[in-house]
Parts: sequence; structure tokens; C-alpha cells
Amino acid sequence: MSLGETLSNYPLRPLGCALSLALEQVDVAADTQYPIAGVRGFGNGAFPRDAISGNETSYKSLNRLRAGNLVMSRLKAFEGAIAFVPEDLDGYYASAEFPTFEVVKGEAEPRYLKHLCSWPTFWQMLQGESKGIGARRERVSAQRLLSIEVPLPGLSEQRRVADKLDILMSKFDTTVALSPGSENSRQIAVAGLDQVLARWATGTVRVGDACTLVSDTVHPGDDPSPAREFVGLEHIAPHLGTRFGSRPLGDEKGRKFRFAAGDVLYGYLRPYLNKVWLSDRAGLCSVEQYVLRPNGIIPGELLAAGLRSKSTLDKVLNATHNLQLPRLRSGLLMAMEIPSIPRDRHKQATADVNAFMQKVRTLDNRQRHRDELLTAVRPALLNAAFSGQL
Repeated sequence: MSLGETLSNYPLRPLGCALSLALEQVDVAADTQYPIAGVRGFGNGAFPRDAISGNETSYKSLNRLRAGNLVMSRLKAFEGAIAFVPEDLDGYYASAEFPTFEVVKGEAEPRYLKHLCSWPTFWQMLQGESKGIGARRERVSAQRLLSIEVPLPGLSEQRRVADKLDILMSKFDTTVALSPGSENSRQIAVAGLDQVLARWATGTVRVGDACTLVSDTVHPGDDPSPAREFVGLEHIAPHLGTRFGSRPLGDEKGRKFRFAAGDVLYGYLRPYLNKVWLSDRAGLCSVEQYVLRPNGIIPGELLAAGLRSKSTLDKVLNATHNLQLPRLRSGLLMAMEIPSIPRDRHKQATADVNAFMQKVRTLDNRQRHRDELLTAVRPALLNAAFSGQL
């Protein structure tokens, strides 16, 4: 929807008709503590940050925030970093990069303006007003914000629209909170694998006894055959054991590991993401993935399932949670125990695992589609509201 189409039914007036600059600047004292607030992008509101001492900042003055006033990040306004100050942040501080504004009484309904600040089309207007060098250095000045023309009907109509949006957004938020999203299917996948494998297991086996760690290194300029594509961590879905992409080989930089069809790729960088994939082709992967080659004690499907299961993931998290950039050492992985399933049960167990994961992946697809639909609801409601169609 274009701006012209969106703004067709209400008069366009400068935002300065509804807001006025209201700076409460406080000189910084070296021996004073200042509770600091920030503003999240994409309409996600203001939030508290760690307090700072006056001797920890180079700013000579800070802006004091007042509940009910609007605060804007000059640097990130075009990404929706603009919000009303809630009661619990009254008296907090922000730098001069966060100008504050008060609502002009008798001209504007604060709730109407609050919804306006969460409207993606409004962020696009701010993006058009941003100035500076480079995409990450663009700033919106207070004067430019006040000069932007927005749909601003009379006060009674603003209140009517705000009342309807309050009700609709409350119902929408309740629906989102009560409806399981795609994260739910991934939790089911992880927890359910333990139950499926337990039906067939008669004990446990060390990962290192069920497979070999392969380090078939390919350097730039080496012949990568039979590999024709690269499958990195970015191509593996967390928790689901699926691949959703690859890239053709060419002009590779840095060393890579070669893998074969039937190998299990285990992402050991940020292992909490649980990126484990049973390969169905030859290829190259990053050196941030272990290549595990099943030795026949258990099939690759069951090895991969055991590695993705919640019991294994819990061990991995316990071994890496204190690390700033979590990495799972190969020795720890190979020493972990996964379900051991007798050879005469391999076929049935593999079929059981595959059937379970197919159901989970179907559920995940539906929930991701549901997430996409819900993501579109809020902007659609705001488009209708600010075009006079609500």
C-alpha cells in the first residue's frame, strides 16, 4: 500500500500540531548515578538499561524522561525506535540523541499517537526524513519529526480510533499469546525424540562408539570432488534436522570439511541451536560443523535423532552455558551417551523416528504460516485505522 493510498481519507497535518519539543536537560555530575533508558526498534517501546555514573560518560548533560512524553532515537527512528515513556521509566535519563516531546493538549489524543508510532508506514516516513552518512548513521532531527505530515483528524475522531485500536490490539495480543507458534513445534521435536527412541532402546552407547569423526579438509584451490555444493550452519534448521538451502561451490575462501551422503553434520558453534543434519548428498561444510560417519552400530537416522534429542541437548547446554561464544569440544560430544538400539530393531525404530519427524515438520510448516499471517494483522489494522476505514 502506497503512502498516498494509506493517507487518503484523513487530513494530513504536521506532527508539530500534536507534539511540541519538551527537553528537560540535566547537567551531569561526576558523583551521581543516572538510571538510563533506551528505545527498541520496530515499535517495541522504551526499556531500562544499566545505570551509569557521571564519571562514566562523556556527555555533559542528559535528557530526563517523563511519563507520557514521547522519546525518539535520532539514530534509529527510521527503524521505529520511537515510543511513549511508561510510568515505570519516569525520571530515567537518555543522551541528547534521544529528544523528548509532549502532547499538545486539546489537539491530540496520546493513545492515537502511541498507535501511530507503531505503524510501519510512519517509520517509512521517518526513513525518508533521515539524514547522515551511511545507512547506520542516518539521523532524524526533532524539527524534521515535527514537520512530517501525518493523518490527524479531529480530537473526537482520534479518540474513537484509539478506542477501537485499543480493543482490537488487546484481542490480537491475547490471540498471539494463546496460539502456539513455530517455536512450539521445535520444542515438540526435541522432547518427542526421547520418547520415540526410548520405545526401541535397550541401553545407551557413546557417540564415539557409534561413529567416526571425519576431518577431510579441503583447502582453497583443492579439488572438492565429488562435492558440488556448500552446506553451512546457515542452511540447517534448528531442532528439525532439515536442510533448507545450499550454495554452489566456487571461489571458496578458507578451509572446509568434505562430507559424504549418509554422514551426520553437527554444528558445534552455538550448539544450543541444535543444528544436526543427516546428509543425503556429498558436499563441503564449514569447519564449525563436525562430520560424523556412522560405523553401523546404529543407522545415521538414529544417530542424528539421538544427537537432536532433548536429553543430549540438555547435556550440551550444561557443558557450554558458561562460555561467551559456546562451542562444544569434540571430545565432549564423542563421550556423550545416546540411546542404543539393537540391530533387529533398526528398521522399525528408523521408521518410527521418520514418521514422528514428518508430523513435526508438517506442524512446523503450518505454524510458520500462521506466524506469517499474524505478523500481517497488526500493520493491516493500523493501515485501516489511519486511512479512516476503521
